[in-house]
Amino acid sequence: MAKKFHPLFDDKCFNHVFSKEEYVLDFINAFFNKKYKHEDILLKSEDVLLETEYNDKKLRCDLVAEFNDIILNLEAYTVLGKDEVNKSKSYAFRIYGTQIKRGSKYLPKRVIQVNICGKMAGNIGFSKYGLLDIDRKIFGILDDDFIIYFINLDKIKEEDYNVGVNDKLNKYFRLFNAKSIKEMKKISKGDDGLMSITECLKEFLNNEETRKDFAREEWEARKNQAIGEERGLNTVAVNMLQANKPIDEITTFTGLTEDSVLELKKHYKNN
Repeated sequence: MAKKFHPLFDDKCFNHVFSKEEYVLDFINAFFNKKYKHEDILLKSEDVLLETEYNDKKLRCDLVAEFNDIILNLEAYTVLGKDEVNKSKSYAFRIYGTQIKRGSKYLPKRVIQVNICGKMAGNIGFSKYGLLDIDRKIFGILDDDFIIYFINLDKIKEEDYNVGVNDKLNKYFRLFNAKSIKEMKKISKGDDGLMSITECLKEFLNNEETRKDFAREEWEARKNQAIGEERGLNTVAVNMLQANKPIDEITTFTGLTEDSVLELKKHYKNN
C-alpha cells in the first residue's frame, strides 16, 4: 500500500501524537511560555465529557489537560467551519459547567481551549465576546472564565513566523504546517522534543494498520461523494424528463446511460 503523508493537524495524527504527555506538555509550555512539569498536569486523551443532563449529547474531545489553575482543551480540525466553531464552544461550555457540583461554590477553574485548524472555511462569525487578534495569526473568543483560541495554519506564512511569538512556538506552527516528514525533520533539527514528535508521526504513518484506516476513510469519502453526485444527476435527469426532453439529450447532458435514464423514466411515471 502506497505511503501518503498526513499533516500533524489531521485528527488521527493529532490524537496519536499528543496522547503522549511529554508532547502535550512541551506544546503547552511553548504556547503559553510557561514551565509546567509532569507533576503539574493530568492528561485525558479522547475524553468523553460529562453530561449536565441525562439526555445531553455525548461530546468526545481530543485532549484535556488539567492543571492547578486551569483546564486546557486541545482540538484539531483539518477544516474549521461554523459547525466546528459551535462544536468548539460546546466543548468549552461543557468543560466549564460540569466543574460545578451540587453544594459547591461557583469557583470553577478557568477553561482555555486551543483549536489547531488547517484552514478556515467561509466567513466565520464570532460571538459577542469579541475577537482576539495577535499579529493576524491567533484568533479567539474571550471571557473572564474561558478563552477559546482558533489558530488558522492556512494564514500563517513563513515570513511571519518570527513576529509576535516565541521561537519554540514558531517551530510548532511550522511543524503543524509541514507537507512532508522531510520538511518536519528540517524544522525540528536541533530540538529533541520536536524531533521526537516527527519520529512519532513517521512511525504512525508507516504503520500498516494506520495506512489501511486512512485508505478506508478515503474510499468512504469518495463513495459518498459519488453517491451524492449520482443523486444530483438523477435529479437533473428527472427534471429534464418532466420537461419532455428527448432521451439522447438527457444522456448527453448528464452522462448517464440510456438504460439508467429509461429506468428513471419508468420510476418517475410509476410515482
